[in-house]
Amino acid sequence: MSQFFILNIAAAAFFIGFFIADVILSRAVFAVGAAIFVYAFTLNEGNFLALAWAMVFLLTNLGVIWLTMQRRNVIPLSEEAKALAKEMPQFSKKDFARLMQLCDWQTLDGEQQLTRQGEPVDTLYYIVEGGATVAKNTKSIEVGAHLLIGEISLTQNVPATATVHAHQGSVLVVWPVKKLKKLLKRKSLKAGFDALLSHDLAEKLAADELRAQD
Repeated sequence: MSQFFILNIAAAAFFIGFFIADVILSRAVFAVGAAIFVYAFTLNEGNFLALAWAMVFLLTNLGVIWLTMQRRNVIPLSEEAKALAKEMPQFSKKDFARLMQLCDWQTLDGEQQLTRQGEPVDTLYYIVEGGATVAKNTKSIEVGAHLLIGEISLTQNVPATATVHAHQGSVLVVWPVKKLKKLLKRKSLKAGFDALLSHDLAEKLAADELRAQD
C-alpha cells in the first residue's frame, strides 16, 4: 500500500472527526487519523504532501471554531422578540438577533414624547403595541402599532418632521441612532432595513388614504 494512499485515508479520518458533534467520538476519530499518519511517515521520509495536509487541517479547524463561536455569540431571543421577528421578515435570523442586541424594550406607564418637530432625533422607535399622536404644524393624527417613529431623521439626517407622543401602555422597541447607523454598515442588515422602511412607508401611505376618505 503506497504512502500517498495511506495519507489520504488519514486525511479522510480527520475530516470526519471535525464534523462529529460528540466530543469523545470526535477525539477517537482524530486518534485513528493520527495513528494512520504516524504509520504513513514510517514508510518514507516526510514530504511536501504532509505539510499541505497539515495546513488544510489547520484552516478547516479554524473555520469550524469560528462558526461555533458565531453560534454561541448569538443571544437567544425572548418570546417578545420572537413575536416581533414575525413582523419583520425582512431580516435574516442572524441580522435580527443583532438588531435585538442593540435595542431596549419599553412599556410606558404614561404618555411619553418621542420626538419634537424641528429638533434632532437621537433615537429610533418601533411601536410594538399601543399607538401615538403625531402632530405636524397645526394638524394631528392618531397612529397605531407596527410603525417606525424617527425613521426620516435617521435616513435623511434631518430634524424631526413631527412631534410624536406615544400613548400610555404602549410597548416600544428603542434603538440609539448612532449605534444603529454603525450596525447598518453591514450590507445584509442595510438591505433588510431598507425593505423594512419601504414596508413602513407603504403602511403609512395606506393609512393616509383611508383617513382622506373619511
